[in-house]
Amino acid sequence: MAVGIAALSASAQLKMGYVNSEIILSKYAGTKEAQDKFNKEQAKWEQEGSQRKNEVTALKDQIDKQSLLLSAERKKELEDSLQQKYIQYQQFLQDKFGQKGEIYTKEEELMKPIIDKINLIIQKIAKDENYDFIFDARASGVVYAMPKYDLTERVLLLLNKEK
Repeated sequence: MAVGIAALSASAQLKMGYVNSEIILSKYAGTKEAQDKFNKEQAKWEQEGSQRKNEVTALKDQIDKQSLLLSAERKKELEDSLQQKYIQYQQFLQDKFGQKGEIYTKEEELMKPIIDKINLIIQKIAKDENYDFIFDARASGVVYAMPKYDLTERVLLLLNKEK
């Protein structure tokens, strides 16, 4: 029983808080700037992908329409070209939008400095005010926490001051 009381006493002295990273990211102006840059890059790649797809479609239509008029040699040449363009189009999609595509690299590149900045602020608050734990309500599965332990607005305030 003495062990249980000692553990209870030790846990009563813990200082904990939490933040909601989703709210921080949605309200921070730097996130909007990063998202705008990301959206421009994504739109550029989508436009290029669409252009490549149209080239493949146009060449296929040309082959289909002229099929009876083309010599076997010319038809094979066009079909080889079509296959090559299709392969290039698929490779482009994989390189840009695939599982390890540039789109994910770009998002990470733009968001990492923001996340690092948020983490530094959280660490500063924890160190300055002797917090033992600060949880992310979004990621850690916190089901309930008293609002007085919510540090989200304080982190946002410090984050926006740093601009």
